[in-house]
Amino acid sequence: MNIKKWVVAARLRTLPLSLSAVLAGCFMGVSKSGISAMSLILFILIVMTAVLLQILSNFANDYGDAVSGVDSDNRIGPRRALQNGDMTMSEMKKGIVAVTVMALITGTASLFLAFGTDYVNIAVFVLLGALSVIAAITYTVGLVYGYKGLGDISVFIFFGLVAVMGSSFMLSGNISMESILWGITAGFMATLVLNVNNLRDYESDRVNGKRSLVVMMGLKGGKIYHALLILSALISALICLIYHFSDGSMTGLSAWISLIPIAIASVYCIHPEHTGRELDPMLKKTSIAAALANLVCGAVLAWC
Repeated sequence: MNIKKWVVAARLRTLPLSLSAVLAGCFMGVSKSGISAMSLILFILIVMTAVLLQILSNFANDYGDAVSGVDSDNRIGPRRALQNGDMTMSEMKKGIVAVTVMALITGTASLFLAFGTDYVNIAVFVLLGALSVIAAITYTVGLVYGYKGLGDISVFIFFGLVAVMGSSFMLSGNISMESILWGITAGFMATLVLNVNNLRDYESDRVNGKRSLVVMMGLKGGKIYHALLILSALISALICLIYHFSDGSMTGLSAWISLIPIAIASVYCIHPEHTGRELDPMLKKTSIAAALANLVCGAVLAWC
């Protein structure tokens, strides 16, 4: 078995952003529940499930884009496993099934560890888990809602609200206002990263029939939308930190400064002359900057 091609297909560079939102929620949950052997095991299971769901999303995205023809030779950015011919469609489908099964196992184990016999909460999270799996697969396969301008709302919900609030609730048993507000902020930042990708791929997506929001709005509209996303992320983060540090502590302002790198990256993307390949490096920089903000502010909200 060629492990390298599966590592390439998993696109490990996408993990920091999705994991950081989950970790921010875990930090908040652990700060309220306390550190114990059970909470550490639960923490590991939650992280494993998040990693598997991200890999599942990447596999399904690779498969769907290959089937639709979006991953043509004109596509900007790193070449993917199917696009390169490193693996067959049959292999990728088997990979999707295998990762789905593993995610269901770790996710189910985490639910029973978190809630025991509380079947109401288990049922709610089983539904959320099922929706997460369905959303990951049908982004570019089946419903292909990612080609219909609906990818942004899905990313906002699952990589923001569900990632932060869900992981926090599983560890603490309650939903705090901070987890709600930071879930919103994380959602805006995750959507911002997706929009960098859509701005970069505007021409190839338009030619190949992938109707992202940027394609629907046009490149100028997509850049205005990008400006609104970063502004929304900065404002929601500030509201969250002000709420938490209601005593006027400067710690909140210090944490808010961690969003400066993602703001700088966004200014570059908004510039009307920066398009196509010029935006490719900004995808990685925006993702890393968002992950940094999630980790720093998540830790500050949890323990300061």
